[in-house]
Amino acid sequence: MQPKLPAGDNIMINILISSEHSGRMSEIVRLVTACGSYTTTRMQGEPSTLLERGDSLDVFDVLIIDASSLERAELPAVDVLVHRYPSLTCILLLPEASPAALIAAMRAGVRDVLNWPLDPRALGDALKRTIAQHAADQRHETHMVSFISCKGGAGTSFIAANVGHAISTLHGKRVLLVDLNQLFGDAAFLVSDQEPPSTLPQMCAQVDRMDAAFLDASLMHVSPGFHILAGAGDPLKALEIREEQLEWILGVAAPRYDVVLFDLGQSINALSIVALDRSAEIHMVLQASMPYVRAARRLQEILVSLAYPVDRLRVLVNRHRRQDERARSALEQVLGKRPSHLIPDDPQVAYDAVNLGEPVLKTARNSPLARSLQMLAQNIANHSSGVASPDKRDESLLAKLFGRSGAPRQSTVS
Repeated sequence: MQPKLPAGDNIMINILISSEHSGRMSEIVRLVTACGSYTTTRMQGEPSTLLERGDSLDVFDVLIIDASSLERAELPAVDVLVHRYPSLTCILLLPEASPAALIAAMRAGVRDVLNWPLDPRALGDALKRTIAQHAADQRHETHMVSFISCKGGAGTSFIAANVGHAISTLHGKRVLLVDLNQLFGDAAFLVSDQEPPSTLPQMCAQVDRMDAAFLDASLMHVSPGFHILAGAGDPLKALEIREEQLEWILGVAAPRYDVVLFDLGQSINALSIVALDRSAEIHMVLQASMPYVRAARRLQEILVSLAYPVDRLRVLVNRHRRQDERARSALEQVLGKRPSHLIPDDPQVAYDAVNLGEPVLKTARNSPLARSLQMLAQNIANHSSGVASPDKRDESLLAKLFGRSGAPRQSTVS
């Protein structure tokens, strides 16, 4: 598997793939991913079903239609779609394209017609032409970050929720937190006392209705700039969610935000891989004890085996204490990398915030825990804007955080 990760200053192209054949759709996704840094969303069905999806298609740059024949391509529906969404580039895949089929497709607004089986070079050339078309537009790019637990009780949900609030509040970013924790799904309750209007399984059950208005009504608004897509809260309901449903929701939602955070809990499954594939940063959350160190090594080995580059992985140590230096040193030796961030153990502040259902930034803004979460939020916000965090500033802040000099230097998020 080749993860779909942002590549430097390249324009991120959002691609919707429509096919009636799940096997061929998987092959198209594989070939598209091999061509470059493209975000793919799958929809199994005919092109005419897209006409019922409201304004949700306005976030896509490319529509790839895989059809077994010209009739199944539903060119009249394609003609309506490309006129309704002028920035949408349509690519049609056919088993065999006759001159008459080419003319009919072009008249319907199709930009490229490719033969099946797909030639990877022809597909790559078609996508490059799309990039050139969208270069002047410079479509907004969303920075996506995953938080995954090395072991239960690491505090992943608490960190993800509070960092999301801090990025939005302190840096003026629009932030969406997607709760994919299949065991608990309680991230929303860590920063708010509201009842979520909808949960991820409920949204998936009505995914055909998904447009901007439906999306907004389904999210919990912690603040004007910080929204949460609540998790299942029930492992059995979480099992009902299909990959293509999550892909569609993310395809519609992500371009409307500056930063999307994923709380993955401690599971690696088909849904978490959808999030990991889209993430520019993957924060492995653990505590500085030997059971967590062993779990972190296993998690890193799994992520590397799934082809996620090591430089995308971050080691985030939660509940760090001064007496944890031995375990932290072992962690560096085992993983071959230093922690990117240390979050201090501040149990009373965390306890009060969780019980009140309020962000730490509100309940104890000047506490060591709040300052550390703000630093992590700043690193992610800077990365989303393409700004590197200076090492010296991070070092001095961390030294102040623990009240001593010679504190371990924070590595910048790059």
